Amino acid sequence: MKKSLLILYSLFFSVVLSMAQTNPKPGYIITNAGDTVRGILDFRTNEMLSKKCEFWPNGDSEGKSYKPGEIESFRFDHNGKYFVTRRLKIHEEPELYFAEFMVQGKMNLYCVADKYAEYFFFEREDGEMAQLTNRSLISSSSIQEVKDDLNEKKEQYGKVKILLQDSWKAVEDMNDKDMTRKKLVNVVRDYHKDVCTDGSNCMVYEYNEKSDKVKTHIKAFAGYAYYSHERTVNQYPYLPDENYYGSTFEMGLGIETDIERVMKGCSLEIGLAYSPKATFEHDVMVRGGHEPSHTMYEKSRLTFALGVVKRFGKGKIVPLARVGGFYVLHHGNKETRYYMSNKIYEQEWGETNHFGVYLGVGAQMAVGKHYARLHADWYKSLEESNKGNMMRWGLTAEFAL
Repeated sequence: MKKSLLILYSLFFSVVLSMAQTNPKPGYIITNAGDTVRGILDFRTNEMLSKKCEFWPNGDSEGKSYKPGEIESFRFDHNGKYFVTRRLKIHEEPELYFAEFMVQGKMNLYCVADKYAEYFFFEREDGEMAQLTNRSLISSSSIQEVKDDLNEKKEQYGKVKILLQDSWKAVEDMNDKDMTRKKLVNVVRDYHKDVCTDGSNCMVYEYNEKSDKVKTHIKAFAGYAYYSHERTVNQYPYLPDENYYGSTFEMGLGIETDIERVMKGCSLEIGLAYSPKATFEHDVMVRGGHEPSHTMYEKSRLTFALGVVKRFGKGKIVPLARVGGFYVLHHGNKETRYYMSNKIYEQEWGETNHFGVYLGVGAQMAVGKHYARLHADWYKSLEESNKGNMMRWGLTAEFAL
């Protein structure tokens, strides 16, 4: 059963990925011959865009994939990101990349994104160049690697300052050891203002941060769930395989972040739900008994869920699918058994927990800048033991700010 669930989970996630291969945005390419061709560009992560440009010309249903060097540049509309073909040294040997062109002036600024790092290149008007690497912490797995990274950054900062030496303000700005993209743009812009004597403008291609900012929503949700399979930790010795059934309400809060540039129409969701104490029941006829034995199992639960939501199509109302994993923490476990109106067993115990996967389908409706959803979900524990054999069927409504 566990293997089948894992296969189902993987298959569903693969389908979501296969349907999320494009994030179309209007823009244009400039060919190596200098011609401008308008159409639709695939707006993916900076790392993906540094290696490939997916383009559909206006009026043409078939797209084409360009590698660095096959076109001169491409840019997204509305003062969007601008990428140009440049030969840059990031690893051992110089390679062609689609470098993000952030600032053009007396000092140009480019950026190439890798899996765990961003490589910024400062190019002075005379062609002299210096590099600054911003690595994420995850890219350094040992103390020695952290030391090497710090030494490299110290050396790089020194070279960048030498390149900026004609502007005292730009050099001073580089004393900040936590240089964000915005700060680097300001450094290069300040350099241009100090050095430029012909009145030319410094063109900043790094567009408004709000238009490139990841959208995050806080949401509240409430739902009703029916549990067709529940199991206690302290099973009665004569009924080791019994399952309980029952229903409960739940409420919770969550955060959802769009990941459109990774998967079209997708977002990452995190939720924390609370279900107040509810009773789950079970009747079974024991051998030699005169009537069924009636067992009640009481508990409340706290559920943490992490998954992906995929929306299909565009419009005010769109269908959606959900998939992810969950972790449940039970509180106030209590089991009571009756036979022929007499209490024959009662026990309470501490917290228990288990984990599993969930799948869901539903619909989303836009409400101004917010949205409302209604979805049906199926939760299944992956622990085939006394710790949990949960099978949950639920209907949940949520509203996102």
